[in-house]
Amino acid sequence: MKLRTRFILFSLFLTGIVVAGTSYTTLYFLKKLVLAEIESNQKSVLQNLKKVCEESQISRDDIFAFNYVASLEKTVKGIAYAVFVHNKRQLILGKNNPFAELMGSDPEILKKAQNPAIFENLSLKDGRKIMNFSSSVDSSGGRVGSVYLGFYENKIEENIQESVSRIKKIIIYVASGVFVVGFILSLIFAIQLSRPIIRLAKGAQAIGEGNLETQIDIKRKDEIGVLADEFNIMAVKLKELDQLKDAFVSSVSHELRSPLTAISGYVELLTMKPVNELNPDKVKKALNIIQESTTRLTQFVNDVLDAAKIKAGKMEIHKSPFDIRATGESVMGLFQPLFDKKKLTGKIQIAENIPIVPGDGEKVRQVITNFLSNAYKFTPEGGVITLIAEEFDKNEFIKVSIKDNGIGIPKQHQHLVFGRFQQVPGSKDKIQGPKGTGLGLVIAKGIVEAHGGKIGFESEEGKGTTFFFTMPVKGEMGRTVVESKKLA
Repeated sequence: MKLRTRFILFSLFLTGIVVAGTSYTTLYFLKKLVLAEIESNQKSVLQNLKKVCEESQISRDDIFAFNYVASLEKTVKGIAYAVFVHNKRQLILGKNNPFAELMGSDPEILKKAQNPAIFENLSLKDGRKIMNFSSSVDSSGGRVGSVYLGFYENKIEENIQESVSRIKKIIIYVASGVFVVGFILSLIFAIQLSRPIIRLAKGAQAIGEGNLETQIDIKRKDEIGVLADEFNIMAVKLKELDQLKDAFVSSVSHELRSPLTAISGYVELLTMKPVNELNPDKVKKALNIIQESTTRLTQFVNDVLDAAKIKAGKMEIHKSPFDIRATGESVMGLFQPLFDKKKLTGKIQIAENIPIVPGDGEKVRQVITNFLSNAYKFTPEGGVITLIAEEFDKNEFIKVSIKDNGIGIPKQHQHLVFGRFQQVPGSKDKIQGPKGTGLGLVIAKGIVEAHGGKIGFESEEGKGTTFFFTMPVKGEMGRTVVESKKLA
């Protein structure tokens, strides 16, 4: 069953329960209200009869009371009798046949009106029930008589049923209207709710079929709107990841093919003739290229494995006393021939009081090497590359920076710097040196964070870039597997 159908059925069920409950409750209280109103009207009629009789006694005009009683018997529904009995004259007013029958069967009835507004149920010989109300009639000289007002119980019941029936009809009409309106509103709301969900489902299906260009145009400010926005962001990220995957596969293919082709070619060359017939210089050149290609492959595989370890949160750190001065000077010394070849100036600025810190020397060396390699690639001839080391943040950390005056990183691409397999668009055309796979900075970030430090950079296009990282001065020595969080 579709979501829209389920929602409509649930809404109708809920609307039906609410309407039925409300209708039943309304009918119950209105029935009570009708009964209370009828009883109030009966008492009101009794009080009016009493006042008329009292006025007739004051004015000594029995005709006035008789006419009023006659009008009551004609206008009040269900009335059985309305009589006035005088104490002395035993005068009875009104059509008193039922009352006379009651007097004959119950002579004491005349004595039961000593207190005002007394109510009792009486029965006629034919089985009809009478609801009798009585009250004393007083004048200036005291009590002069009593008034009796009787109603046929079955007539009262008929009046009640008639009123209740009218109320039921009104409730049914209103409930039907409410149910129809509820159905229409449920249908509209179900359509409004399910339509964007259906579009999201179709979008997800399109993504699953490989259409990563899919975008959902839903402009809402509720949770569905947030879901649509997140879906669009997800689609964009999936597209970027797909592009990165293609770029990575292409890069891996190139990184593997080039050295393997070189190794295969030179191995074939070396095996074409006996070793004693080969030119020693050519043999040496071939072996050097084979070694260089093998080193390149090994480094590439190590980078991929390191990135995988970092992503899995399994980076191993072997901390021991680490001297940043010795490491910095050593790495700069290794790059000096490359700097000379490209006419770059390498500088070292290490504070005199820089402390020895706990760290994995080989991995920190890898970070510095990566920073220097990037600086070398993106700094044109005649540029300056500076390694800076200083104490930082109240001497609780050391900060190591590699500063260059190269091409810089455009602001719109700076968010890509620490992404896996990502390189700044257009940078490959500006690189002077071997092209990387986009894993170096990811690995550097993982190493630095595994040491409890932070990594970052500052760059301005056309003016240069400064990459830096920090390391805490204090810490425990020994082997540590950083697995509390995934570092990339």
